[in-house]
Amino acid sequence: MTLAGKVAVIPCTGVGQVLGTIARQAAYRVCEDMRPEGTVLLCLPALVRGVREDIEMIRQCPVVAIEGCNERCAAHALSTQDGSPSATVFVPGVMKGKDVKVRREARRQLTALELAVVELVAEAVVAEVDRLAAKNRTGEPK
Repeated sequence: MTLAGKVAVIPCTGVGQVLGTIARQAAYRVCEDMRPEGTVLLCLPALVRGVREDIEMIRQCPVVAIEGCNERCAAHALSTQDGSPSATVFVPGVMKGKDVKVRREARRQLTALELAVVELVAEAVVAEVDRLAAKNRTGEPK
């Protein structure tokens, strides 16, 4: 896989937590549907375990972290491999900016409102991906 010009995206895991699910779904939307040619999806557990492919991604690409809460798991995972996010999208911040509230309880499926939040978060991530990709094209450091 060639990483030249790509932006890596790492969502928090937040398994069982609605904001973590929103973060993961937004990452999939960006990497699979909205910017598939310009992004790569990082796997947080693989990064923490030291999987070479994921380490190479954070060495060669600017990284957008999608954080579901103040634990900042994505940034912490990056730090385990001496990395740091080039940009961060904080799910509660996106929701607050749009005056949207979701019930923070564990569940298997997202509601229609939460799916709308996925789109809002994905749009915020795309804005960061586009900004970082433009910096890449001009030769600015990640």
